[in-house]
Amino acid sequence: MMKKIIILILIAPVVAYCIISATRWYKSPYFRVIFFDVGQGDSVLIITPRGQTILIDGGPDASVLQGLGHVLPFWLRHLDLVILTHVHDDHLAGLIEVFDRYQIKQVLIGYSNSRSPLTDIWQNKLVISKSEIIKAKTGMIFSFDSNCSLKILAAEQKATDENDYSIVSLFSCFDRKILLTGDAGTKIENNIPVPLVDILKISHHGSDTGTNQSFLNKLKPDLAVISVGINNKFGHPNQIVLNWLLTLPVKIFRTDELGSLYFLANNKSIIWKK
Repeated sequence: MMKKIIILILIAPVVAYCIISATRWYKSPYFRVIFFDVGQGDSVLIITPRGQTILIDGGPDASVLQGLGHVLPFWLRHLDLVILTHVHDDHLAGLIEVFDRYQIKQVLIGYSNSRSPLTDIWQNKLVISKSEIIKAKTGMIFSFDSNCSLKILAAEQKATDENDYSIVSLFSCFDRKILLTGDAGTKIENNIPVPLVDILKISHHGSDTGTNQSFLNKLKPDLAVISVGINNKFGHPNQIVLNWLLTLPVKIFRTDELGSLYFLANNKSIIWKK
């Protein structure tokens, strides 16, 4: 009898922690968006107020797993929606690792003219997975809890530059808007319907082939995020793009300088958690 009591005493704090953790996870007054520091690549996780998860790209390697493990509770082993913006390695490679460790409810993919050993592995993962595979179309809308939604603004079917196949999406929640651009070039960005946004992920790691000044002037973002590797060989972000940003009243956040970026947002505020 005494042994059972001791076991209960030892287990009780763990059970209490799990209950409190789950309650906080599924009843948040904010939605959360995390731009993972994956080096020279992209990976963004959005968590709705009731705990639904959207992962956009996986970066160039398995470092995304460390980011997910740090943010997600230990008992959560699934993702509601995974989006691959386009098949370049710095967006795709980490998703291979994610598929090996998480159950994925839905996967959104675009078009491509590119094939490589990595894309062959990716296609095989899709075939053997139990995920619902969805081909992206412009205008498509995904609905989530708390009236949150994700709308596809661009999903090119024919492009000469692989970057221009990037799926461009707009996440809306609590009257906040986040524009996620992948590596889309100027031609794509200039043809999408431009809303005012709170957070803009600068296209193509700050390359001068992506986000331009006229686009920035129309969007008027409050926060601009550049996902980029330290001392990368491409010279990203381009100084021209930085100069454009510096002409605006916008706060600039860079993963090469600040690491992973964690934001909490609702209709009252957007909080950057250091």
